[in-house]
Amino acid sequence: DNIVLNDKQLACARIHSEEGQNYLKGMACAANYAFANRSSMTFLARQAFSKIFKQTPDDLDMHVIYDVSHNVAKIEEHMVDGKL
Repeated sequence: DNIVLNDKQLACARIHSEEGQNYLKGMACAANYAFANRSSMTFLARQAFSKIFKQTPDDLDMHVIYDVSHNVAKIEEHMVDGKL
């Protein structure tokens, strides 16, 4: 595709290409895995504190405040040379 990148550590594939679609599917799988992993770790941490302090996680006020994934690409549209 002759896509020029300024950083050799970056990769690029057209979003509608087979490679681009495979990347998006793989990224979605990884995001789902990471969400399940964070949920499991949160549950287990709450249970451990509950056992040590002999109080429920709610009594200990152990609530997830912020849960955010990272390293997830987002589809964006940009104006380049007057074209969207």
